[in-house]
Parts: sequence; C-alpha cells; structure tokens
Amino acid sequence: MSKIYVQAPFTDNQLAQLRKLAAGYGDELYFSPLQLSMSGLGFQETGGKEPVSLSEVDAIIGNVPAGKLAEAQAAGGLKLSWMQLNSSGADAYVKEGVLPQQTVLTSATGAYGTGIAEYMVCMLLNMMKKVPSYLEDQKKHLWTDEGLVTTPLGKRILIVGTGNIGMEFARRMKAFGSTLVGIRRRADHCPEGLDEIHSLSALKEEAAKADVIAVSLPGTQETYHLFDRELLSCCKEGAYLMNVGRGNVVDDRALLDVGVSSRFAGIWLDVCETEPLPSEDPLYDVPNLLLTPHITGGFHLDLTLQNIFDISMHNYRAFHGEGEYQSVVDRATGYCR
Repeated sequence: MSKIYVQAPFTDNQLAQLRKLAAGYGDELYFSPLQLSMSGLGFQETGGKEPVSLSEVDAIIGNVPAGKLAEAQAAGGLKLSWMQLNSSGADAYVKEGVLPQQTVLTSATGAYGTGIAEYMVCMLLNMMKKVPSYLEDQKKHLWTDEGLVTTPLGKRILIVGTGNIGMEFARRMKAFGSTLVGIRRRADHCPEGLDEIHSLSALKEEAAKADVIAVSLPGTQETYHLFDRELLSCCKEGAYLMNVGRGNVVDDRALLDVGVSSRFAGIWLDVCETEPLPSEDPLYDVPNLLLTPHITGGFHLDLTLQNIFDISMHNYRAFHGEGEYQSVVDRATGYCR
C-alpha cells in the first residue's frame, strides 16, 4: 500500500477513475486543500489543513511547490519514489535539495502541444495581418486601412525547441507552405515534418535568416538568456519573434531598447522573466510587442487536461511496475529523456 498525494486539477469524472485505480492497488489517496481558481486557472489557498505530511507520502501527482518539498527535505527528508508534474517545465524541481535522488520525476511533456501550437498559429497570423492595429482603430472609432500585410507562405520559420510543442506548431505551419527549420541540442537526425535541422551552435546564423522565430525551450542553465541583446540584434530585419517556453530564455529587458525591438515586425511573449508582470513595467508599452499572461500552457483547453490525466494514469501504473514511465525528466539537464 502506498500513500499518494494529489494536487492536480482533475475533473470529478477523472478523480473517480483515479480513485478506482488506486483502490485496485490498495493505495491511499490524499488531496491537497488547495482549490483551482477558475478565474486564473491556477491554485488558490483555502485555509484548509494538509491531510498528510509530505514526508510520509510515496508519490505525488501535481505541482506541489518546490519550496515546500525543499523544506520537507531539509526538515527530515522525503521518501518519494515518484513525482508526476502537471507542467512540461521541470526547472524548479531539478534544483539541488528539492527532491531525493531516488525520486523518478515525470512531467506532462506531450500534453500541451495542441493548445500551445494553436495559440502560436493564431498570434502569428494576428501579427502578420495587423489585427492588433485594427482593434486599436476600432477603439478610436477610426475606419483606417493599415496597409500591406504578409503571409506564412514561403516564409522561413525557425523553431527553437523541437519537442512536442515545436513539432505540433511545425505540423500546422506546413499546411501554410512555410519552410520549417528546427534547432535542437543535437542535430543527429531531422524529424519528419521539418525541412532542416541544426544544432544549437548554429542558432545565431539561422536566426539571421529566419522570417519567424518560434521559441519553445525549457528553462535550464543552458537556455538562460539564450536570446540576449547580441542574438536579438542579429535577427533578420522584419522578422517575427514568439516565445512560449520559459520567460528567461529571452532577455526581455533587451526588448526595451528600441534599437532591438524595432528590428522585428512583431513580437509576442506569452512568458516573461517576472510573472505576473507588474502593471508599471515598461514592457507593456513596447509598440510592436504583444503580451499574454502565460495562458497558452494552462488548463483552459479541456484536451490539455485530459492529456495530463492520461499521462498521470499511465505513470501511476508504471509506479506499480506495469510498463515504463513516460515523459521522464533527466534531472541533470531538465529535459525529458
């Protein structure tokens, strides 16, 4: 019998399935007193008492704050055998002192591709067709033609990060007739759906040629400020830049320099280094920059939540020796193996 602590936003039907599976193994489920806030689709405190000490549980399903885990580790240790995240990003959980060495850490990589890729297509077309300008004109009661627009047809799209999200975006852009170029740590083979693949060492050269740069990288030491002032200044004039990975992959302070940001025809950030972004932050006022509050990877899309649940159920069975874990995080790199 194992003790399983659950802090994931599953539906009543999904929880019923989880309880049935747990009963089959003779496990005890303990549920976090946190509740999902439907306004921001994040968790909020309820004032309830924790049902069990983290030091007692054998497995966790959900993103228990890394700080709480580190406190439990420091106080007496954790005996966790497995932890399932409901996020793709695992950077907070691979830091020293957060999880015991024996803990198998699995993420929700593979769950978010559809939801995020659809946003990427949406926002790229919005920028290319000058939709934000027309929305501003409408607010001002102006009937104004904003001039020439462009198309993804024939454009060179650089996909920086060719995991689930990057490849889902690539599949959609292939239908628009774009040339798709991938950047990954090792360019040992070109994934189906891409026209070219290059290693990270070729990023500067490829960024200078790309009409669209789509970033979907995790936050690691290797990717921190990968898009710094120097690299941003080398990007092709008139290109479009999008970041849906981790906020610290792009140095957003460099975008405050008009000499850097103005070289882009449009910039969209769904993630920032500081979140929530303070209301007085000058990033809000960069003329050609669109901001969304880290909503592409949330639980807004029911398919995303179902995907997370399916991965969790698969890995729960693996925890009991039935099959292999999927989306296992390499604790040394922060990437899935």
